[in-house]
Amino acid sequence: MMKRNLIGLLLFSIWGTLHSQQYTGPIIDMHIHAYNQELGGMMFGMDHPNPLKNELYKGVKTPEAQKMETLKKMDEHNIVLALTSNGQLWKNDDPERILVSGRNMPLEQLRSMAENGELTAIGELNPFYRGVTADDASLRPLFDLAEEMNIPIGFHIMPGGPPSGLYHLGMNEIRVRNANPKQLEEVLVEHPNLKIYVMHGGWPYLEDMKAMLYVHPQLYLDVAAIDWVLPKAEFHNFIKGLVDAGFGKRIMFGTDQMMWPETIDIAIDAINSADFLTLEQKEDIFYDNAAEFLGLSASLIAKHKKL
Repeated sequence: MMKRNLIGLLLFSIWGTLHSQQYTGPIIDMHIHAYNQELGGMMFGMDHPNPLKNELYKGVKTPEAQKMETLKKMDEHNIVLALTSNGQLWKNDDPERILVSGRNMPLEQLRSMAENGELTAIGELNPFYRGVTADDASLRPLFDLAEEMNIPIGFHIMPGGPPSGLYHLGMNEIRVRNANPKQLEEVLVEHPNLKIYVMHGGWPYLEDMKAMLYVHPQLYLDVAAIDWVLPKAEFHNFIKGLVDAGFGKRIMFGTDQMMWPETIDIAIDAINSADFLTLEQKEDIFYDNAAEFLGLSASLIAKHKKL
């Protein structure tokens, strides 16, 4: 009996070690923002209250501080690539790591940037804030261009900003009924070769997100914002549901870092503290899935992983 108990304790210890290892390899952040004074506006110096966790995140005060503090966190956490909305603002500062995702630009400007190799993705697209869904005719030219140029699109649905914050700050066209990832279905049917990922994971619509991933193999997701806004138990329940359903290879890491650099630390810990994930699954989320989605070369992957 004692021998059997010792074996059981040993196996439990081995299991615990395997499921609590911290990933320290290269990271791809699929969701970062660059701002200048015009784009950032009133957000500079704004703290982010999070009543779900009773936390307050301190906002940087200038565009230069936002850039430098973000790049510093990238150094600290071995973030080797960052897909950055308006990344052209930072590209010259860190050309090897900043990937430009274009947003709020004329269609022909996006096309020109893509043709010149200056554009990695389009996004984030966030018509959710205007009460517009993915199947609206106004968005079709962007999806057409992305499919034609083989450029991914990052599509924001929900959440955004602190709980109830943006709605009560004047974005009163936000509606929960427009937040379901199923709104992308007709877009995916009409654009079978479109590479698209749902920003913020499709939370809280876990079952609908599973269904969308099951039917549409070109669809991926990032876990940006939900990996620091949500209580850890809720975030873990959500991604565990996706992993248990077999979709662990389609989950990508992201932070949605805007003005609050400390959220990068919280987001990384949210994945590393998930004891239901193996080290290999953490590597998938932090790096490998995004590398596959972005079509990184074998040589670049080897460089990042120091192989």
